[in-house]
Amino acid sequence: MASQEKDENLKYKRSYIESQKTQSATKTKSPKNNIGAEKKPKIDGEPSFFERWETSRFWLIRAIFVVVRSVWMVVMVIGGFIVWLISLLFI
Repeated sequence: MASQEKDENLKYKRSYIESQKTQSATKTKSPKNNIGAEKKPKIDGEPSFFERWETSRFWLIRAIFVVVRSVWMVVMVIGGFIVWLISLLFI
């Protein structure tokens, strides 16, 4: 019984995948569809600006990163506290 359900699910998945392939093949052939093409997502292997400063080999860059991150955290905590106080006024 379970093997029959698996076989049916695989059949539906395969047909769905094949239909998606044919739709994507027809979309890419026409140049009109490329006008609204999505931007490429960021590559996972490339480190972000934040990660590069955090793991920099230069101690001065890492020190600036720690100071800026600490100041940002303090500002966010104070801002969150102020928002919390304001929300208490409107209860």
